[in-house]
Amino acid sequence: MKRFLLSAALLAAATTTIQAHTLDGIVKDNKTGEPLIGTVIRVKELPNVSTTTGLDGTFTLHELPDKGKFTIIVSYMSYKTREMVVDVAKKDKVDIPMDEDLKQLGEVVVTGHREYRSDRSAIESVKNAGNVLNVMSQQSIQLSPDVNVASVLQRVSGVTMERDASGEASYAILRGMDKRYNYTLVNGVKIPSPDDKNRYIPLNIFPSDLMDRLVVSKSLTADMEGDAAGGVVDMVMKDAPSCFQIQANAAIGASDYFWKDGRDYLTSNRSDYTKKSPYEAFGSEYKAQMSDFKNGPVQLKSHSLPAPNFIGGLSIGNRFWNDRLGVMLAGSVQNVFRGTERTYNSVKMASGEQAMYISNLQHRYYSIHDLTAGAHAKFDLTLPGHKLEWYNMYVRTNSKGTRYNNSVNTEYIGADSYTQDDEVRSLSTTQSIFATNLKGTHQLTKDFIIDWSGVFSQAKEEDPDRTYVTLTNTVSRKAENGGDAVSGSIWEGDKNITKTLPKSAERRFQHNKDTDWAGYINLSYDTHFANDVEALWKAGAQYRRKERSNRYYSYIFNPADISQRLDGNGIDQFAHIDWVCKTPYSQASQLNYDSKEHIGGAYAMVTLKSEVGELNAGFRAEHTNQIYTMLQHFRNMGQVGEQSYWDYLPSASIKWTPTKKMNVRLSYYRSINRPGFYEIVPYQIQGEEYQEKGNPNLKRARIDNIDLRWEWFPSKTEQILAGVFYKYLKDPIEQVFVTSDGKIGAGTDAYYMPDNLGNAKNMGFEIDVIKYIRHFGVKANYTYTHSEITTSKREYQEGSAEYKTGVTQTRPLVNQAPHTANISLLYKDTENGWNAQLASSFTGTKLTLVSPFKDADQWDKAMFGLDLSAEKQFKNGISIFFKANNLLDAKRERYLKTMNKSNLEYEGQKSDKTIVGTYQYGRTFLLGVRYKL
Repeated sequence: MKRFLLSAALLAAATTTIQAHTLDGIVKDNKTGEPLIGTVIRVKELPNVSTTTGLDGTFTLHELPDKGKFTIIVSYMSYKTREMVVDVAKKDKVDIPMDEDLKQLGEVVVTGHREYRSDRSAIESVKNAGNVLNVMSQQSIQLSPDVNVASVLQRVSGVTMERDASGEASYAILRGMDKRYNYTLVNGVKIPSPDDKNRYIPLNIFPSDLMDRLVVSKSLTADMEGDAAGGVVDMVMKDAPSCFQIQANAAIGASDYFWKDGRDYLTSNRSDYTKKSPYEAFGSEYKAQMSDFKNGPVQLKSHSLPAPNFIGGLSIGNRFWNDRLGVMLAGSVQNVFRGTERTYNSVKMASGEQAMYISNLQHRYYSIHDLTAGAHAKFDLTLPGHKLEWYNMYVRTNSKGTRYNNSVNTEYIGADSYTQDDEVRSLSTTQSIFATNLKGTHQLTKDFIIDWSGVFSQAKEEDPDRTYVTLTNTVSRKAENGGDAVSGSIWEGDKNITKTLPKSAERRFQHNKDTDWAGYINLSYDTHFANDVEALWKAGAQYRRKERSNRYYSYIFNPADISQRLDGNGIDQFAHIDWVCKTPYSQASQLNYDSKEHIGGAYAMVTLKSEVGELNAGFRAEHTNQIYTMLQHFRNMGQVGEQSYWDYLPSASIKWTPTKKMNVRLSYYRSINRPGFYEIVPYQIQGEEYQEKGNPNLKRARIDNIDLRWEWFPSKTEQILAGVFYKYLKDPIEQVFVTSDGKIGAGTDAYYMPDNLGNAKNMGFEIDVIKYIRHFGVKANYTYTHSEITTSKREYQEGSAEYKTGVTQTRPLVNQAPHTANISLLYKDTENGWNAQLASSFTGTKLTLVSPFKDADQWDKAMFGLDLSAEKQFKNGISIFFKANNLLDAKRERYLKTMNKSNLEYEGQKSDKTIVGTYQYGRTFLLGVRYKL
């Protein structure tokens, strides 16, 4: 009987459970049809039953009785709360439209910036744009594992990032086009670069939490400046909200690079350095003394671990004067310690051979401290028919770095010993950008609008007292090495150093400044025709004046006593050497120059719009005048140089909209790529790795661009974009080795310099997908690019010192990876406040350095990266977040596709290729808290 009663009770309970009803539904914006993510749904009669909508706007209410009517309460920020009665016996699925709760300001509707910063707004911008776009919203940026713009940008389809020698991603490569073929905007306005050599801007100096969105334009219209072939990166910064808002974040973290393998963090005393070169401090006739140079850069100190990383940000915004005046103030600071271990093998081509041999083995350790700060102020005043905006930005980064380098010349290895050079490089480089932009928009009539901008901007780089000190060690060959000094790991274990002598030292002082004044004006007139056809006529002009100054002073030192014996151990010995200045008046340098650039442009365009599509046609003319003046005179070199030319840039595009959710785009535009000032100055200098030289005969590149893209938007938050592109480059600019007689080649008189290399083609395919299912989502993109350029090469006749004639080789453009892909898996549970993202990126094999010899170009191996971010939100506006980068500890590898048998005796070499370098950076972790009111 007891068993029967127990079974009956269990059956009744199970039956009750089975009869519990579920209600599915979707919540959308009543006007736009946008799924509303994170909407709260409650049952009035059942306080314990509630849920939230997922990433696709859908929801499921569980544990509802199967009979009766219930009142559902639906609430979402900035929308009117809605109540609706549902009979669960008759309905198991409901659609719930929601109406916005608008605030009126005269004729201006202020709805806040939720839409502007959301993923929905980003997709809407892509859909409605007149050109080919990719957009990342603030919502996506905030939840990504990335902390600066460079890292964020690599998530965009067709984008790869170029890393410097220390491993930091800085410059964007769009659709396989090198960084020089792209430009960067802040709020739609071009800004100068603090880079000492080039126009392009290091994107890692911009904190990502200052942005509202990131816009990448992959095609140009006539109202855009015409010097981009890969694309344009526009950082749209934070704008004033519709009501008082405060956001703050703070996080600490670390890199595990210093946690393992005995890697210490090495610093120099950069507080005690020479701030100005003696040449600038005392004049050109002053003879520098050793007392003019402080010893801090060579006072080295080793730490087992650096201080923790810190990242913080604060933004405050509000509207005043009956919402007519908007104010947004924001600031950010990033204090980051990082390290890199790098191997670098120099290679040479021996006479009569077809494969390069390793001539020098180097092992480099980088210890870097980056302190980046950014400030942002935006004011806007809205009056009937008029709007004024004043934007101000300042970013500054200081990078203190110590590089410890061991090198062995493989050509001078004796039977009993070999020579190892130890070099320390100490630097403290500061880059900064300031920009202020006053913009006005005036609606003079219903159809006629004028907008204008006045911009002042300045970029600086200061690199004082960059110090190099080199010691020479005589190392006895160990018996256990079997008589081969460099087989096995030459860098590991104790070495029998029999003698250490000072070799050489150098102190470099370099600084540059770019100052821009720019003005823009645009006039637009809207006309309407029959059958709902609208024509927007637009014309405008711009003028920019740029002034650049560059200063470079170098002092070479020899040891006062060439036989001075050092102890051969530890880092203290670098500070205990007596030096004599070999060049007390500083070396004369062609890098001391002033330059000016005047760029004027004018355009006209018309856009025809109808329900079935859009047609745009325009024409732009730009005039460029570049002048440089070298401050010192050099034999066989002109002291003044000038380039002046006109460019005529047509553009046209068609957007066909067969349905409200689909677009097909076809566009054409012509663009250019101007040489940088540094490139056309006829300088010669020993760079970090090669002899470098300028090219005053360098010409601009001209590019014809064609795009075709199909776009489908299944919902307001989802998209599928698929397209192809083609680019034809006339006189593309690339870095190559050129001999003093102007021929492609190598040798003691070969320089690494920019040159025009005939014509090239670049084509490709890309697809971009965003899809959500309840709490889960995926963002994926893939790009294939293929380029071709044929250049002259050198090749020895086998067994002879004579070159073959007429040797050419076809290769891709530099820094173009044929395959790039990104996949991000998303999770969002708004009911419990959880967000997570697992982001992976893949960059295929790419050409990184062009050799003068056939089959001797250097390539970067394909690389896969994995990053993670997670966030837990609480109802009081506080959230805790975690970010982790490079989870797989990916190692970068550079190689030649050929192999010389003599290289096999060195550690890490392979039978089918020659390893010329590896880079290892470690993982980084960040844990922080965020507050939003």
